[in-house]
Amino acid sequence: MKVFVVRSDFGRYTKAFKENNYVGIGWFDQLIDKTLSREQIKDEYRKVYHKDGNMRVNQNAGQVYRFINDIKIDDIVITPYSDNRLLVGKVTSEVYYEKDTTSRYYLRKKVEWFSNTLDRQILSIPLQNTLRSSLTVYTLSNGNEILKHYNLVSNTKQKEIQEFNIHETIKKKLLELDGFEFETLVSYLLQTIGFEKTDEKQGGVADGGIDFEGILNIYGMATINLQVQVKRYESNSIKWKDIAAFRGAMKKDYQGCFITLSKFDKKAIENAQDKDKVAINLIDGNKLIDIFIRQYDEIIAAMREDDNDELADKLKFKKALVPY
Repeated sequence: MKVFVVRSDFGRYTKAFKENNYVGIGWFDQLIDKTLSREQIKDEYRKVYHKDGNMRVNQNAGQVYRFINDIKIDDIVITPYSDNRLLVGKVTSEVYYEKDTTSRYYLRKKVEWFSNTLDRQILSIPLQNTLRSSLTVYTLSNGNEILKHYNLVSNTKQKEIQEFNIHETIKKKLLELDGFEFETLVSYLLQTIGFEKTDEKQGGVADGGIDFEGILNIYGMATINLQVQVKRYESNSIKWKDIAAFRGAMKKDYQGCFITLSKFDKKAIENAQDKDKVAINLIDGNKLIDIFIRQYDEIIAAMREDDNDELADKLKFKKALVPY
């Protein structure tokens, strides 16, 4: 069972896909023979889009081939909405052609959509990055994370995942840090992704104040005034009142980021994403560890530069635990 993403014009037709139980792509106004090779589909594509350059021909024809041949019955497909929601379902048919007014994508496959959508913000950072691909049809190499959300991972695979859970190993190590050490680690992590403090820490480990305030510079392309709240919880979920207290402490014209080693409950997530309020970006334990893994070498180097060897030594991992 593989997991594929099939886009719907930036979410424009996702609702139509769900209501009519299919997923589809465009480019051709006829059924494409399943026996055609990738090169033959390129030839057919050039007949319709003769002005397109080779790069576009290769990419688009490749996606048509992938949709027809690679996505099979019982595979999982994801179609993003225009917001953070992901429509997820199981393919139930081979490719067919149907032209109607529900969408402009006439090459289709039947799908049994799951009743619950998935919020992309609860997914790991690597998976969120993969979902940003501009391709219309592509495979998710890290699709097991999606399968786990819908209890579709086989018992054998689930056991393998449980026996070697990198995130749990790292989380245990981070929980050995005291509150001050943990906030210091987060400070270094922020530093390595372009954050520069403009004010000293205002809050403490156990209060509802702001822990970090500064400017996040994204490779010189954009700067963001950012305030950060950090909670070193092991298992207690962050509640909506924690989000509300953080929002109430924020300065005007600042974005907020709430970081925790635990997780956010449903009401906290809803409150953070409330369109009528200042949005709060949420980083739970899984996302924090994803970023930590990605930035690990830079974090340790920054600690060494500052002669913070004791903290760096506490965060030693074998290279095998840093899979990026």
